[in-house]
Amino acid sequence: MENYIKEERGGVRIQSPVCDRQSALELSSDFSLPDYQPEIKRLLRVQATPLPPERYIGAGNADFTGTICYTVLYAGNDGELYSTKETGEYHFSIPVEMTSDFEWNEGITCDCELTPEHTVGRVIAPRKFSVKCRLRSRVRMWGTRFLEETVSGAEKSAIQRLCGHCDSAEILVGTGEPLSLADEILCDAKAGDLRVISAQGQVFVGETVAGSGIVCCRGEVSLKLLVQTEGNKSVPQTMWRRIPFVQDVPTDGAAVNCDSCATGICSDIQVTVEENRILCEVSVCLQTQAQHNRHVSFTRDIYSTESDCETKYSTVSVARAIKCISGNVSVNATKSLEDAGIRSGLNIVDIYAIPSTPSAEQEGGKYILSGHCRCQVILTDGEEYSAQEFEIPYRYECDGGEIPVKDWRVSAEAISCRARADAERIGVDVELAVVLATRGESEIRMLREAHFGEALSRHGSVYTVCYPASNDTLWSVAKRYHRSIDSVSSINGLSDAPRADSIESLAGVKYLLV
Repeated sequence: MENYIKEERGGVRIQSPVCDRQSALELSSDFSLPDYQPEIKRLLRVQATPLPPERYIGAGNADFTGTICYTVLYAGNDGELYSTKETGEYHFSIPVEMTSDFEWNEGITCDCELTPEHTVGRVIAPRKFSVKCRLRSRVRMWGTRFLEETVSGAEKSAIQRLCGHCDSAEILVGTGEPLSLADEILCDAKAGDLRVISAQGQVFVGETVAGSGIVCCRGEVSLKLLVQTEGNKSVPQTMWRRIPFVQDVPTDGAAVNCDSCATGICSDIQVTVEENRILCEVSVCLQTQAQHNRHVSFTRDIYSTESDCETKYSTVSVARAIKCISGNVSVNATKSLEDAGIRSGLNIVDIYAIPSTPSAEQEGGKYILSGHCRCQVILTDGEEYSAQEFEIPYRYECDGGEIPVKDWRVSAEAISCRARADAERIGVDVELAVVLATRGESEIRMLREAHFGEALSRHGSVYTVCYPASNDTLWSVAKRYHRSIDSVSSINGLSDAPRADSIESLAGVKYLLV
């Protein structure tokens, strides 16, 4: 009979990080206005909105290509306010290094965050301007990792195996098809014909529910129009609209037990002025993230009741999904005109807030996000338009629990921003949408390789008396004497314990027959 020829190969599959890289891309483009567009006297504000990229992930490299939209507000030579929209391209690559225990055929989950920074414009001709933008990216990828376990050289019936269990996070992402929304604003016929100077839209996803392969997103677009009556030299006015939406975003692997969150951008806004009404068409692009924990089992230890054994172990970090949260917070601040850099006597035309990426910390069971909003104010003295910037702090708190956070995925967007001023101070009210996903991490020690060799030589005695040490367990004693767990338990009449390797498994036991 061949006792030592069988081999068993097993292991566990978990999702593990492939890369987490940050980089900055310097973009520069020149744009020319068409002849029918008024000439530029001064650029007042340049906003950059990067659209989600097309991605190609191959062996050793990942390429990202997409469109970045610039919305420019400027003062014309005729003393009026105008806006224009231009587009550019971005492209960047990052190296992807995967060890041999990752499985390419299982696919890669990729989360790409794009944040425009330091966007500035410069007039280079009456109808020509240049834009420079630093586009900061953070790319995180996860792949399926197979932690192989090799056991060879022993009969299965002689093997004693100690199993362990843990929660392993699965991160899932999705991007929705462009969602078209429409709205109609009725105007007062007595007020005269309106001219829409600019249109801005911000997306707030207030609720997400994961389903089979989708994440259902509910929210609204906060649409702001800067308008002025034709032929009227009065200060432009702001009109606000809230447009609700619902969309099922395909998210591979999502299920009803997933926690989820989502962000969105307005990729395009078209405004048409007709008699006594303004027609608005908005295109929205949503990006989802879902996560859940999968219960996985692995071998912690092993031995044979019949053979000597050589073993190898490894310590592995395993991610754990904690929470996804979508929330909003109101930020109210006041500054003196002097601190804000605003000259007394100017009228506020418009204000726009750009929040910084929040810093995150965990304290007393709370998640605390903080940062600052860069407020861009358009001002007029009745003849000339000017722009000024200042910063206000923000802070957001929510329940987070006690599980330590190892990895934060956080973002903040200003849904609306309003300003009010008197002779000495300016007040700012900002509504922020905050999205965060948190993950923890644990370490497991698992068996990677076991080889069973020579048969054990047995002594003539039927039983051996063992006096367990204070740190001994049923598992450690049975392994030491190469006995099965069942036989040691049965001979000694031991009651069931939570685990064979727990101290409680030998509670009150002074000696054992093995």
